[in-house]
Amino acid sequence: MSHVPDGKSTRLLRILLLAAVPLSVAFGCHYPQALRTYEYVVTHERMSAAHEPLLSLVYVPRSVNLRDYRGIVIGEVGVGRHWVETPDAARQYAQLFRVLLRRELLEQNRFHFVSMDPDDPRIDAVPGKNDVLLFEGMITRLDEGSGVLRYLSFFLWFLQAGATDLQIEGRILEAESGRLVVEFVDRRRHLCNTPFGPNPKTIRDGYAMHVTAHLTAEALAEFIARGWNGLPVARADGSEDASPKGRS
Repeated sequence: MSHVPDGKSTRLLRILLLAAVPLSVAFGCHYPQALRTYEYVVTHERMSAAHEPLLSLVYVPRSVNLRDYRGIVIGEVGVGRHWVETPDAARQYAQLFRVLLRRELLEQNRFHFVSMDPDDPRIDAVPGKNDVLLFEGMITRLDEGSGVLRYLSFFLWFLQAGATDLQIEGRILEAESGRLVVEFVDRRRHLCNTPFGPNPKTIRDGYAMHVTAHLTAEALAEFIARGWNGLPVARADGSEDASPKGRS
């Protein structure tokens, strides 16, 4: 016989759920609406939010099995101009993101190789076979926030102050043909506190942004893992793109 909660139990459950909301806000990762910077992705209207919060916006023009590709090259990650608060720091985080993404993909152990070298000889190991992917992207939004405000936000959770703000836009292409496989935009903010109290480390801007970049790399790697045995079309209207091969 199933147990039906009484009125008191239901009210208690509601109270606990309501209490959990500010607690999660005080330390967790937040997913604000992606910015339309038009510095890298310029066709936002064709993108889908179907994979949110893993990635903010995604465009997959045709269904694809990512397991059909031997390897992936992590190419350059540039830095935008208009929404980046500290360009010098952004360049360092762009390089960090490449390293973190490579690490995540290597840990998955799915591709035969994961490289950061565009001249890696393994790319052309099988002549005429278009079976290597190329990732390239750009940091179009970077704000390191305020460490002191992040720390205090655990207590003043309603302020949502001091969080990091990172947006990365990118494409995954077939390295040889240049055909677009995936285009994405991902934006996330983080306070880097813990469920049990404020995190002293979050006062350091470098720590908080490192965590945010790591979460973005994890999300992209997880997206690739989910599409390993079949990545369906993802676009605003849901239809497949019948355009010929080549960069979209």
